[in-house]
Amino acid sequence: ASGEWLAGFALTEPRGGSDASNLQLRARLNAEGTHYIINGEKTSITFADRADAYLIFARTGTPEEGAKGVSAFFIPYEGSKGISRTCFDDVGSAIIGRGSVFFDDVMVPVDHMLGDVGKGFTQVMQGFDYSRALIGLQCVGAAQASLDEAWAYSKEREAFGRPIGQFQGVSFPLSEGESHIEAIRQLCYHALALRDAGLPHTKEAAMCKWMGPRYAFDVIHQCLLTFGHYGWSKDLPHQQRMRDVMGLEIGDGTAGVMKLIIARERIGRTAVQY
Repeated sequence: ASGEWLAGFALTEPRGGSDASNLQLRARLNAEGTHYIINGEKTSITFADRADAYLIFARTGTPEEGAKGVSAFFIPYEGSKGISRTCFDDVGSAIIGRGSVFFDDVMVPVDHMLGDVGKGFTQVMQGFDYSRALIGLQCVGAAQASLDEAWAYSKEREAFGRPIGQFQGVSFPLSEGESHIEAIRQLCYHALALRDAGLPHTKEAAMCKWMGPRYAFDVIHQCLLTFGHYGWSKDLPHQQRMRDVMGLEIGDGTAGVMKLIIARERIGRTAVQY
């Protein structure tokens, strides 16, 4: 991986976010059997309007097959006719962008299918256990940066003739944030260590995914307040970090879905309503 291309991961569609296997984007084989013809829309796609290529998931089977009828394809943007794309005006994560990608009779060679026919969704879900732990660490990194800056500021800023770090109303919330972020960091490392060892880690990854963004947002918010009116300014990065981690409460699975996964791992299909 040279880093010369950006790849968009295109799974979500307008009709299904959390219901990820409910895909309408269709891939049908042409009469010659040489290409798949792709039609449909993907939305809420990171790098949507700036990706050099897309990893997309399309229905090659029947709707009744559900997840078992989904296949994965690699589609370069350049040279692929019929692809159009948009960019959303989001609250955060502006540097990476998010939008919709439309496929209108896009011809994809059969050798651009990744994995096996009808097994794309099953194969990609295994990757979420990895990415969810990494998302937890993304959020931990943003929160730790704000904590480090808030602690330094609490030593320098004075009120009532002393550093504000001497006031427990300032230091205790930061101490709580430090504790939460360290605990989540270690949980993320634990999930990744389980993965390295080839052991189950679905439950732990789901914990990382919902706890990371949730507590990082709260911690960064507290750091912003530690700086007072100065923290409310866009001159400081806390507002950007807070908005960026808030977006990660949605992508790769909401907190509700993560808690459902944890419950399913503990008590099986009893926890699943569908």
